[in-house]
Amino acid sequence: MTLRGPSARHGHRCCRADIIVCCTTAGAPLFDGSLVADGACVLAIGSHETDRRELDSALMGRSAVFVECTTSALAEAGDVTMGIADGTLNAEQLTPIREVLLGRAARAEDRPNVFKGNGMSWQDLVVAAGVPTGSRSLPAGRRLPGRI
Repeated sequence: MTLRGPSARHGHRCCRADIIVCCTTAGAPLFDGSLVADGACVLAIGSHETDRRELDSALMGRSAVFVECTTSALAEAGDVTMGIADGTLNAEQLTPIREVLLGRAARAEDRPNVFKGNGMSWQDLVVAAGVPTGSRSLPAGRRLPGRI
């Protein structure tokens, strides 16, 4: 694989990194997934179309793959859909992140851990709805007339 951009200069560091964060609009994998160490955590929260990806099939196929929602990952995440299309990943390998939060799933030590987030607008709305309430409890700022 040919690395481009910053990955070309720093791709070799992937093999030593404990955490790798990808937040790009990349159409092709950013680095060689075979370089990622077992137990490492890879967060891919950028590209979110079925024909674009930040991570290669080599990484997706050998990783514990966590997603926000299996249905949306299968419909929108190129990292997932391309891996399934080429046979290196299957839908049964996808674990919704809620399973980790509920203690029913855990990160792997014997392979990389990938979190593929494709942005769920309802989560943005929940966070946005809590901002006015949360900000009122902070000792900074001031209330503006006619504002929430």
